[in-house]
Amino acid sequence: MKKTLITISKIILGILSIIIPFKVLVYLVTDVIQIHNYSQLKWFALLICSLGFYISGLINRKTPLKFIPFIYISLLLFIPLRCFYFPLIYFLFLFATISLLLTRKEFSSKIKWASLILMSGVFIYLLFSQPLIIRKEKVIKNDQYGNITNGKTIWDFSEKKSNLLPESIFLDINNKSLNLKSLKNKTLYISFWATWCGPCRKEKPALEKLKKHFKNKTDIVFIDISVDGNKEKWKKFIESNKPSGTQLISKNDGKTRELFELPGIPAHIVVNSKGEFVKARVIQRAYKLLSDSIYLDKFINREFPITVNKNKMNIEDYRATKYVKLDSTKTTYYTINGKSRLLAPQINAYLDSLRIIKKVSFVNLLIEKKPIPNKDTIIYKTLVVTSKTELTLTKE
Repeated sequence: MKKTLITISKIILGILSIIIPFKVLVYLVTDVIQIHNYSQLKWFALLICSLGFYISGLINRKTPLKFIPFIYISLLLFIPLRCFYFPLIYFLFLFATISLLLTRKEFSSKIKWASLILMSGVFIYLLFSQPLIIRKEKVIKNDQYGNITNGKTIWDFSEKKSNLLPESIFLDINNKSLNLKSLKNKTLYISFWATWCGPCRKEKPALEKLKKHFKNKTDIVFIDISVDGNKEKWKKFIESNKPSGTQLISKNDGKTRELFELPGIPAHIVVNSKGEFVKARVIQRAYKLLSDSIYLDKFINREFPITVNKNKMNIEDYRATKYVKLDSTKTTYYTINGKSRLLAPQINAYLDSLRIIKKVSFVNLLIEKKPIPNKDTIIYKTLVVTSKTELTLTKE
């Protein structure tokens, strides 16, 4: 009886032992080395797996072989890590098995060396098959195409990926399959989200406004793709909130994240009529991308100069005004909370030059909430957003 209890205790300890390398490695890559997007790196999951199962094997090196399969329960840890998908799951089983094998006396040194060489070869291949980027700051900054501007690329041997929409099949609320590639000659705006994602739910009103703005455009299709693991929870949300557009759910969220290179959610991509796509994180940018197909094509093919916003503004520090139509009177008003206020003459002159030279019809202003005192004058920093059509600006 005592021997059985010791064996059970070792098995349980072996199952829990994978937490040790997980905690240590996550700390190292996030706070010490600062590896960007480590959760999407296959080799990182395999490193945790091999170290964890090796420690577990050492703890259970005298445990009878018939009890060892119970240790594989540890692999369930990789489900919340979103690493439990094909083909990575096969590699996880392989690395777990070899790591346990290396601790057993029942196997010859020849088998152990052959297994170790195989595992090392696979690990090295996966290590260099994905880019390794080190963050220079805690918060990653991107240019308008999503490229990191404050990170150092240690290596990137991957071939430049095609910007064509990948082969991807999702399920609707009635469990029917839909292949995104079947939506030919359409412009697609695809949003990736989940019911458990707070930021995703927070931006839903802005997304619905975007859909409403283009509701009469039959060539534009809005698709929301959930990466929820709980399908029933997703269904309940859809039935309760009735969001517009096509509602789909991923059959394998890990594979979906890999296919579309999603480091996190919410995430949005725009697909042109040729099937080419580009990431468009900020919903506000979609108004321009969806309004002008030529602009969208150029943006997808990165024909615009890269711009870096070094001093990224916080939209919460500004008051968004309603769009107003420019006229020839040289007096433009903006409205906040129902009150009309006359703009400074300098801004009026600037806006009038936009009307004449750039043919701008509508303008929207972002007025900084906190004024800048200047002797007996109060100055408000003002940002100008222009458009040839009337839009509705919403906070992201």
